Amino acid sequence: MNSRSILSIFLLFFIITINQAQSNYPQEYFRPPIDGRVYLSGTFGELRSNHFHAGIDIKTGGVEGKNVYASADGWVSRIKISPWGYGNALYIEHPNGYTTVYGHLKELKGEIAKYLKEQQYQKQKFAVDLYLKKGQFKVNKSDIIALSGNTGGSGGPHVHFEIRETATQEPINPLLFGIKVKDLITPLIRSIRIYPAQNNSKIEQKTKAVSYSLKGWGKNYTLKTRDTIQIEGDFYLGINTVDKQNDSHNSNGVYQIELWIDSNLFYKHNVERLNFSTNRYINTLIDYAAYKKLKSRYQRTYISPNNPLVIYQEINNKGIISFKDEKYHKIQYVVKDVKGNTSILNFIVLSAIPDSKDYQSKLENNLFDPLVQNSFNNESINITFPKKALYDTLTFTFSIKEKHPDALSSTYSIGTEETALQKNLSIELKNISAPTHLKDKIYVGKIDEDNINANNSGKWNSNSFSFKTRNFGDYALFADTIKPNIKLKTKLTPNKKPQSLDFIVKDKESGINNYDAWVNGKWVILQYDPKSFRMILPLNFKLQNENNLKITVTDNVGNRKTKNITF
Repeated sequence: MNSRSILSIFLLFFIITINQAQSNYPQEYFRPPIDGRVYLSGTFGELRSNHFHAGIDIKTGGVEGKNVYASADGWVSRIKISPWGYGNALYIEHPNGYTTVYGHLKELKGEIAKYLKEQQYQKQKFAVDLYLKKGQFKVNKSDIIALSGNTGGSGGPHVHFEIRETATQEPINPLLFGIKVKDLITPLIRSIRIYPAQNNSKIEQKTKAVSYSLKGWGKNYTLKTRDTIQIEGDFYLGINTVDKQNDSHNSNGVYQIELWIDSNLFYKHNVERLNFSTNRYINTLIDYAAYKKLKSRYQRTYISPNNPLVIYQEINNKGIISFKDEKYHKIQYVVKDVKGNTSILNFIVLSAIPDSKDYQSKLENNLFDPLVQNSFNNESINITFPKKALYDTLTFTFSIKEKHPDALSSTYSIGTEETALQKNLSIELKNISAPTHLKDKIYVGKIDEDNINANNSGKWNSNSFSFKTRNFGDYALFADTIKPNIKLKTKLTPNKKPQSLDFIVKDKESGINNYDAWVNGKWVILQYDPKSFRMILPLNFKLQNENNLKITVTDNVGNRKTKNITF
């Protein structure tokens, strides 16, 4: 059978699989949340920092303020307003058992908007999370529910759209519900990476992971400089691949990855649905060390001891390939997008049995099992690793480095940046000598080259300082005695009412914690966008001829700045 016939069989099988997946979900029930053709800047299951993308990102032409529509009949079940994450988000529950989510909105519309404003004033908070009763606010399909925006953690104007199963709140790929996106382009396979799985395994005589560039066009890929790789001992694979859609330059996530060995399916996963409770386990699907060093995400076949992801359909030998012979073996990657477009990579492995003399068994200090609680303790520090904080067995390292010129303590080097953590570590820094008058101004700073990123969960216990972190790296204690800075950007003109007051608000060290504003002695809504350092006060209420504004901003160690303005 020739390669073209094999590819045709693969494509037919995948189309049948996609049709079966789509038959599990209602077709044409949900409309897109915007007008016109749907262009995507992000796909479901796309690999993001510490999480899988739980929806699709729909472009809005690079602008805010486009109409956002209810995708189907239902009722508003939740409104969440936050400076972070989804920003201004709306949740609509539908009678067919699904919930749609609309994120990064500029503003809500209609009675929902009025209700939100009432609740914000009642609670005197901009950021609120409101759960509503069934039927409290009914919506019909194609009702305008909001305007598109760029709020929260958005990197540009768009609508984040999700379809969740209401009972489990698990997000499901929206493109399986019949939402149409033009896509005739096969996934792009950028490179692969091969990893030794034993101490005496070798990838072309190398004992560390090796990356391979590829060549190819359209559906078929091969290794760039060879067709055969010699491997001794057990190994596993990683693939760096993205998807493309028509008329879009974005590199998005693929739907499915399969690995075939000698024409037998060895590994398969797809992103039909996700679970928020396991979302951070993306850090064990990918080669996290390669991501930190190379900024490339390789999706691995290897299944670590602490990996509960639900995306897998086929796994053999925990994703580790073990040839006990000296023969040629055909390796084939099959990568697919949700529309059925398929790319295939073929190459050959010449296996060899490693020399037993090459095997060096050595006893490691601080060898931590990921499935149990671990600890590290000396005269300077006490670190507690909760059960399942790690993904894999770890040889833990700790050292004390030279003091940072701005720090009050030594620099504590905890683990390595190339190792990911699933859970927070509890860390106690011992025997800390700090001036009494500065103790309530001290925060933990993570030192990343020239940047110091604040970690503000610390507390004192006598001369010890405790904090939690979910990232390895270099940490030290710093004092923040500087108040936040508030600068009015709106130009005030006598006898002219501005539409809003726009501020740039920054804090030099520990970061902004809370903020409030009062006009003529009454609390008013102050909108905060941390990515642009902006705080906006909409003046959509009755004003006097002369008005007094008081705005206060407090940082994470309690430094407070108050600014008074008459307008």
